[in-house]
Amino acid sequence: MTSLASPDEFQSSLDQVIFHILNRQQSLDTLPTLPSPTSIQSTLSNLPTSLPAKGLGTSNTTSYLIDKVLPGILQAQNGPRYCGFVVGGVTPAAQLADILSTSYDENVQVNLHQQTASTAIEQRALELVLDLLDVKRSTFLGRTITTGATASNILGLACARDHLLSQSPHLPSDYSWARDGPPSSPTLPSPPIVILSIHPHFSISKAASLVGLGGGPRVIQTVPSDPEDELSFDLEELEERLKVEKEVGRGVIICYGLCEVNTGGFGKGLDRIAELSTEYGAWLHVDGAFGGFPGLMPELSEYTKHMNKADSLTLDGHKWLNVPYDCGLFYTRHVFSLTNVFQPPSASAPAYLASNSTLTSTPAPDDENTLEGTVLPADVPSPLFVNIENSRRFRALPLLASLLSLGKEGYADIIIRNIRFARSIARYIDKSKYYKLLNPSPSYLSSDDGETPIIPSNIVLFCPTAESPFSPSDLSSSVKLTKAINDTRKLYVSSTSWRGQGAIRMAISNYLTDKGRDLKIVLDVLDKIGKGETLEYEF
Repeated sequence: MTSLASPDEFQSSLDQVIFHILNRQQSLDTLPTLPSPTSIQSTLSNLPTSLPAKGLGTSNTTSYLIDKVLPGILQAQNGPRYCGFVVGGVTPAAQLADILSTSYDENVQVNLHQQTASTAIEQRALELVLDLLDVKRSTFLGRTITTGATASNILGLACARDHLLSQSPHLPSDYSWARDGPPSSPTLPSPPIVILSIHPHFSISKAASLVGLGGGPRVIQTVPSDPEDELSFDLEELEERLKVEKEVGRGVIICYGLCEVNTGGFGKGLDRIAELSTEYGAWLHVDGAFGGFPGLMPELSEYTKHMNKADSLTLDGHKWLNVPYDCGLFYTRHVFSLTNVFQPPSASAPAYLASNSTLTSTPAPDDENTLEGTVLPADVPSPLFVNIENSRRFRALPLLASLLSLGKEGYADIIIRNIRFARSIARYIDKSKYYKLLNPSPSYLSSDDGETPIIPSNIVLFCPTAESPFSPSDLSSSVKLTKAINDTRKLYVSSTSWRGQGAIRMAISNYLTDKGRDLKIVLDVLDKIGKGETLEYEF
C-alpha cells in the first residue's frame, strides 16, 4: 500500500496544489494564452511509455503533474484574452466549489432526499438560473444539468421526437419511439420529422443523428430568411411550410438559435414563431447556449425575452456563466416527454435505483415566501430519469456557488463589460485599413444612447483586407492571420467561415476581461500583426 498517501504526505501534496492554483489564479492576466511549442514537446516526451509496476506515490505524482505535464496544456484558456470559441473563465466561488465537489465525489443520480440534499441543490441551482433570466420557474418544470449544449440539444430533440410522434395522425395516440422504436406505417411521410432552422449549430446535426432523426439535409432543412435580415425567419414562408407539413401529418421541430454563433447576431420574431408552433403543432427548440444571457444587458433584453415560450431550451453554464467545464443546462415545459424518453418502464427499472420522486404537475408553494414553480426536495425527479447519464458528478455545486457569489447584478456586470469590450475592438477593426469588420449590427438594434451599436453583442468577426500582409487573394489568408495572432501567445482567436469566406472570430466571455489592461494588449497585437510586424513577448 506504499502508493497511498499518509496524512502528512496528503497534506504536503495539498499544500503544493494550493500554492500552484493560487499563483496561477493571481497570474491569469499575464500568463500566455498558449503553451510554447517547447513546453508541449517536453510534456509529450515526459509522458510515461507504460504503466509503472510500482506507483510513484501521491507526492511524487503531484510534483510530476505540476512540473512535467501541466506546462504542455493550455495555460490560460480561462484567462481574460482567450477569445476562441465561447469559453468563459471560472469565477473564484465556482473554482473553490468545484474543488469541494471533487473532494466529496458524490454521484448525483437518484433522489434520496432523506439521505442527501444533492438533488435538491441541483434543482435549486436550475431554478436560480431561471431567476437570473427573469423566467418564471413554473414555465420549465422539466430541467436538468448536462455535460453541455450538445447533450442538452440531444435531450430537446429526443423530447420533441416522442412528443411529435405521439401526436402523429399516422400512429397510435400513445406511440413512443423511446418505447416502441422507429415508427412504421404505410401512410407515414418520410422522413417522419423535419427540423427547420436558419444557421443551426453543428451540435443540432449531431443531436439529430444521435436520436435517430438523421442529421443530413433531408431532415435539417434551412428555411428562407427575412429578405431584410438574414438571421430572422421569413415568417410568411415559415407559416406556409407549417401548413404543408401539417396537411401531410409530418412532425416539425423549429430550431431557433439565440445569438448566431459566428456573428453574435439576433434574429427577430421569436414570439411569432412560438405562436405559429402552437397553432400548427410544431415543437420549438431554442438553442441559447450563450445567447440566452445577453438580455442581462437592458438594451438587448428584447431579443431574448421570448425564450420562455420555447418547448425546450438549451443553455450553457461553462460559457457565459463562467463555471467550470462541464456544465450544460436543459429546460422543457413538457415534463412527461422528458421522463417518457429517459425513464425505463417501472417493471424494468433497477430496484436499487428506485425513487419515489415524480413530478407530474406544477408544484404548489409550501409557504408564502416560496416562488411558484419551486420544486420541493421530495418531488425532484431522479436525475438519471431525466438525463442521458446514470453516473454524473456534482456539477450543480460550482453553479450554485457562482450564482450566489455574484447575484443578478454581478452577472449583468460581466455581460455588459464583455459586450462593451467587444464593441471597442470592433470600432478599432472598423477603422483599420488592415481589417474588415464582417458583423456590423443591423439598423433595428439600438443601444442606450439611441445609436446603432457597431456589433450586436460579444462576437467580433473580421477578415484581412487587400492592404494587409495576409492578402485575401490567398484563400488561406484568414487561417494564416489567425495563426500569427495566436502565436503571440498574448491573444487567442478562432478561424471560421462566414458567407463562404474565411474569417477570424473573437468571442469575449470571461469575467476577468478588463477594458483597460486587456484592451490595450489586444489592440497592440492586432495593430502590429496587421502591419506584418513580428511580436516578441516576454512572460
